[in-house]
Amino acid sequence: MYKVIWRYKVKAEFIKDFLKIYDANGEWVQLFSKSSDFIKTALFNDVNADQYFLTIDYWKSKEAYQNFYKQHHKEIKQIDVMGDQMTLLEEKLDEFMSK
Repeated sequence: MYKVIWRYKVKAEFIKDFLKIYDANGEWVQLFSKSSDFIKTALFNDVNADQYFLTIDYWKSKEAYQNFYKQHHKEIKQIDVMGDQMTLLEEKLDEFMSK
């Protein structure tokens, strides 16, 4: 299993809107669900700083993740632009493979 971890700092006034895009039923999951290789996205909120979030996207393989991004570039860009308006920070922290 392949995992991609992202970290965000969300503008306080956009937290509810951010959740609509990034939670387990959000727009990212709806888009990723077009692939049978997508497993799930988990969203975490920092217990000490409510503007900070982590997401972990779970895919069957790195190749599946990369292929999906190539095939759905336009849709990904549209959602990403919405998220950019809501965040002060967006960074990919790391990628992991289960053994």
